Amino acid sequence: MRKQIQKDRCSKIMLSKCKSVCRLYDKVQLAAARMLDAEPSVCSFVCNVPVGIDVPADDLNLPSETYTTDFVIQYNDGHTAVREAVFRAHLNRPSLAEKLELSRRYWQGQGVSDWGIIIDKEGENNAGK
Repeated sequence: MRKQIQKDRCSKIMLSKCKSVCRLYDKVQLAAARMLDAEPSVCSFVCNVPVGIDVPADDLNLPSETYTTDFVIQYNDGHTAVREAVFRAHLNRPSLAEKLELSRRYWQGQGVSDWGIIIDKEGENNAGK
């Protein structure tokens, strides 16, 4: 989960299972998108999906910003899943934990129970689960 307005570098790529240009902001997100595109059980996915403003974030210490979820995935069997791509080195940051909790709560409220994170492999720049 990240702020909707990014000032970082952006890789723009076309992938067969994503209907629009994928705008990816770090190596973990890029590797995860390629992994999802290659996964046979994935029908399609969308990158950087805005999270609605009605999120109950009053007990979280996040600034008033619009955030996006990294990936919303549609599987061949019809179920929807959400994945957030994060660096392993950032997992102990309180702000990241709060963003992930915000994402989990939002998507749970939308009826999506298959929520998870994709973490880069230790010591590598590739994404893994």
